[in-house]
Amino acid sequence: MKRIITCLTVLFLWLFPIEAQMFSPYMEAGVFGGVCYYLGDINPRKQLYNPGLSLGELMKYNFTEHHSVRGGIVFGQLKGDDRDFKNEYQQKRVQGFETSLVEFHVGYEFNFLPYVINRYVKSHTPYIFAGIGYSLIISSTTWTETEPDIVPAKNHAAIPFGVGYKYRISESVSLGCEWGMRKTFTDNLDGILNPGPDGSYAKTHNNDWYSFVGVYATFRIFEKRFSCPGVLPEQKKYR
Repeated sequence: MKRIITCLTVLFLWLFPIEAQMFSPYMEAGVFGGVCYYLGDINPRKQLYNPGLSLGELMKYNFTEHHSVRGGIVFGQLKGDDRDFKNEYQQKRVQGFETSLVEFHVGYEFNFLPYVINRYVKSHTPYIFAGIGYSLIISSTTWTETEPDIVPAKNHAAIPFGVGYKYRISESVSLGCEWGMRKTFTDNLDGILNPGPDGSYAKTHNNDWYSFVGVYATFRIFEKRFSCPGVLPEQKKYR
């Protein structure tokens, strides 16, 4: 975990350009809506499996046209059931779960195209993001027909990362879509722990993940404007 935080810090300091001294930063806040789904012992690889509701709030502080810091709170519902899969082992195990969580996260966002902060220009860009997060389990229910060991889901740390696309439709409003993965540091998000070679539970089998997919709208707040004397509005467009 410490190595990941160190790498993100070094990356931010390396990418942060001198243009920050000439740029008028601003903050935007908004709402997110979409779906949340799970990857783990019940669902090893199927994307968008059994999606649950996801709602949240997010905030971004734009330092330059390419660099931002971000934070957010998001609610998600995760579900899984062995009966949804045809392999013989899961048909015999017959276990399932439903978990609701609230995630808090902060991170860094990089825009591939200049995201122009100018009321005379409409901007759009794909972007990537990464950070750190922590999830609080609100409720967790598991069931089984074979009665194996079940461990309730617990609060856990996570590494959020993903991709998105945003478009600023007006001076104050932006719309975007985003797909974010979460690498967790727990193996019991689904109530199932992977046993080690000797039958004990292995801490290295932390293979539970979850993802958020959705759309959002943000609104510009705490605006800082600057103007250049002698430059008309139509001359302020970025080329």
